[in-house]
Parts: sequence; C-alpha cells; structure tokens
Amino acid sequence: MKVTLKRPKSKYYDESKFKIYVNGQQVATLQENQSQEIEVNSQSVSIKAKINWASSKKTDIKVSEGDVIEFRPNPLFSKMAIILPSFIVILFILAKNLEQPMLKWLFGVLLAIDILLIIYLLISSKWIYIDHTKHYV
Repeated sequence: MKVTLKRPKSKYYDESKFKIYVNGQQVATLQENQSQEIEVNSQSVSIKAKINWASSKKTDIKVSEGDVIEFRPNPLFSKMAIILPSFIVILFILAKNLEQPMLKWLFGVLLAIDILLIIYLLISSKWIYIDHTKHYV
C-alpha cells in the first residue's frame, strides 16, 4: 500500500533535511515543502524522523492506502530560540553591573535558571512532531 510522507512549508526558512525511518530503515529524506510517496508492506508501521542529532519520538501507526504522514518542527523551538537567549544577555549585564549584592545575586540566580531551562529543553523535548491523517474513501 502507498503512504505519503509530507513536510509542509514552515513560517521560517529551514534548509535542514528530515531523515524518515520506517521500521528502522531510512525510506526518505524530506526538505521543506516536499512530499514523497512510499510503499509499506504492513498496516502497522513504526516511524521516526531525525534531523542532525535531534529526532522525533518513535511512533507506531496503523496505516491504510492513501494516508498522509506529516512531519513538522516543534513550534516551541522557533519561538523560544529567540526569547530565552535574549534573557541571558540581559540577566548577565544586570548581574555583572549592579552595585547591590542582593540584586546581583538575584539576577545571577535568574541567569542560571534561564541557562538550565535552555539545556532542559534541548535535551528533553522532541524536535519533530509526526501527524497522521487518515485517507477516507
């Protein structure tokens, strides 16, 4: 049976390529705004997408003829990638330049929390979402 793998156009330009794995075998490489039709042998498939060192979670999907499986980047990272690092600069300047030790300590702690939050998001979150759309005849 044939299934369509699709990577829609995102709000932000992205040159990265998603490597798509079905049942542990790489079956496609998708760039932004690209789709590819593949042949699957069984109704239940295990699917995963990778980009550089990051990936989606492994997902078991029951597919039928004509289904569309869509791969999207996690929207959290496109928004947080701008906001969280900007706080680092602001908090660093405040922690370094303030005269009062209590405020200096407070902004230093906030800076550490911000850095730890970024590290946590990079490690724990999945970078790619997988959406399965059934094709009804």
